[in-house]
Amino acid sequence: MDKDPRTAQSRICRPGRPAAAFFDVEGTLLAVRELPGQPEPPREGPGPPLGRLWHAPVLAALHDHAARGHLVVLVTPSSAAAVAPVARELGADAVLCGRPRAPMTGQGKGYAARALLREHGLLAADCYAYADEAADLPLLAEVGHPVVVGDDPVLLRHARRGNWARLPSPVPREM
Repeated sequence: MDKDPRTAQSRICRPGRPAAAFFDVEGTLLAVRELPGQPEPPREGPGPPLGRLWHAPVLAALHDHAARGHLVVLVTPSSAAAVAPVARELGADAVLCGRPRAPMTGQGKGYAARALLREHGLLAADCYAYADEAADLPLLAEVGHPVVVGDDPVLLRHARRGNWARLPSPVPREM
């Protein structure tokens, strides 16, 4: 298995994945711009540990992609340690995250997504990406099915031109 923390997760090498779905974490999958500092201790029973911070439409899309057998990939500038509890809770297949000399921002997200697709022999045209801000455009441009989350004016212009799907902005709520 790949030891690079940008792509390492237990189920990534399972054969027969027809597509991948990339999910920007902060501001897209979660209704916050930064991951909480300290993860909550593991809990018994259903329900994600981040509770009300999940952005429900994006979380539903993630579960739908997982049910269809798509490779579920979380994309974040946060460290592997910071995103590990989220990845475990969601059963993510891979995590693309920042490293000291290789931040996972802007064009770095696009390069990392392209490398993962190439590594696993997936066709970009069959893949999905969900993101919320103009800096995520390189990630959205790497797939055949980009989804704009929210109302970033730059992304909305691209969405209109490219007939991209759209989901509403998350509404931040207190935990």
